[in-house]
Amino acid sequence: MLKIIISIFLIVFVVTESLIIFYPKNSLESKSDYLLILGASVKKTTPSTTLKGRLDTALKYLKINDNCYVVVSGGKGSGEKITEAKAMKDYLIKNGIDKNRIIEEDKSTNTYENFKYSKLKIEEHSQRKLSDLKVKIVTTDFHVLRSKILAYRNGYKNTSFYASKSKLSFVPTYYTREFFALWKTIIFDR
Repeated sequence: MLKIIISIFLIVFVVTESLIIFYPKNSLESKSDYLLILGASVKKTTPSTTLKGRLDTALKYLKINDNCYVVVSGGKGSGEKITEAKAMKDYLIKNGIDKNRIIEEDKSTNTYENFKYSKLKIEEHSQRKLSDLKVKIVTTDFHVLRSKILAYRNGYKNTSFYASKSKLSFVPTYYTREFFALWKTIIFDR
């Protein structure tokens, strides 16, 4: 019986990891009305390696799509002196993005809330329904599949992704953790 349970778990793990790894991640070509950068940890006031990767990826898109607004989404976690949104805004401004293009969403504490609260900010800013807008989502490669599910559950229907690459040294940890996070999302996050 134990062998069967272990075999089933391994099959589910391999299939899930394959979906996470091979899910389409990048769409630089398509134009979007809004770019949504999902938060990640901040070290005091400085973006973590993961968050910096997302920001640098976003900068590539924003510099060639100057009519696109950007939503920086993330609240303040433990050990963070400022919100993730504030750290992202400061980084983007420092790297040449006009502050008038940046919309801060600083209440969210997880990915589900990133989408929930950013939707309100986008609809308030645009004076349009989210379903009428194109939104490109920036996150990290391991996070795209779960983000797609959570975006859809929050009413994001017209989305594409532009993902930063995980540092090779982080891949085993991030992808293993994402297996459990994805199943938590599938079962519980509504």
